[in-house]
Amino acid sequence: MATPVLITWGTRPFAQRVAKLLPAAQPVLFCAADELPEVLLRSGNYLRAPRADSPAFVHEMLKICLDNNVKTLIPLGSNELYAMAEARQLFSEYGIAIWVPEVIDLAELAVIENPPRQLPLLLLHKGNAVTGAREDEQYDTLSGVFTPSDSGDELALCCIAD
Repeated sequence: MATPVLITWGTRPFAQRVAKLLPAAQPVLFCAADELPEVLLRSGNYLRAPRADSPAFVHEMLKICLDNNVKTLIPLGSNELYAMAEARQLFSEYGIAIWVPEVIDLAELAVIENPPRQLPLLLLHKGNAVTGAREDEQYDTLSGVFTPSDSGDELALCCIAD
């Protein structure tokens, strides 16, 4: 059985759109720091997450991943990006991949918050397209959710304004 992917900000339409980019057989869990209705929590597909400004945010996210056998975490909140980028090594020690660019790359990327629905999305892991691009295309070592520029020469990281 495949291990679930955890996507933050799971109650937002953008998170649902990202989930639809994953292979159909891939189980997906969502988490959110905002108030979750009990019906969502009882579904088993939604989890409460810590707020990104919490001092224990990274460690609480790690605990959520370990408790739910998550091997891939896709953080979508703009305030989560740097904390998660800095925590990539810690999570990798537990076999968990965080799909966010490395800190050095993150500082250089254009960021689009709350991307409109019409923008095409690329889901990348270590430079390889999971979906949204030809399989032979390589994008350095980038991980995360991106959209190509109009020329197709550059990528912008997509996230949710939080």
